[in-house]
Amino acid sequence: MTPTILFYNLDNEKGRKIKLICLKLKIRIKKADKNDYFQPIGSLFGLMEPSENVSFSENTFSDEMLVMKDFSNQLLDRFLLEFKKNHIERVDLKAILTPDNISWNSIKLHEELVKEHESMK
Repeated sequence: MTPTILFYNLDNEKGRKIKLICLKLKIRIKKADKNDYFQPIGSLFGLMEPSENVSFSENTFSDEMLVMKDFSNQLLDRFLLEFKKNHIERVDLKAILTPDNISWNSIKLHEELVKEHESMK
C-alpha cells in the first residue's frame, strides 16, 4: 500500500513545500477540489465508488487540511519532523483515514476536525 496524502486548500507556497517533503518520503499526493468535498473520503482515495446521490451546496471551506492514508507511525513521525526541519507553518486540520471516517465527506470531516482543534485550545 502506497502512503497517500490528500491536500485541501494548499495551492500556495506552504503546499509547495509540503509536496517536496512528500516527494522525499515517497508519499503519493492527491489534491481535493471543491467538487470533491461532497464525496466520501474513501472514494477520493479510490477505495470505494463515488456516491451518485451527492447533494452539492455552497457550504465548503477554505481552511488548509490534510488527510493521510497508509502512514505507518514511523512515516507520520518523519513527515511531521520534516515540517519542523523545514520551518513549515503547521496545518491545524490533519486526519488519518480510519474505518470511522472513510465514508464521511470532506465537509463532515472538516467540521469534526475544527471541533477537535477548538477543544484542544
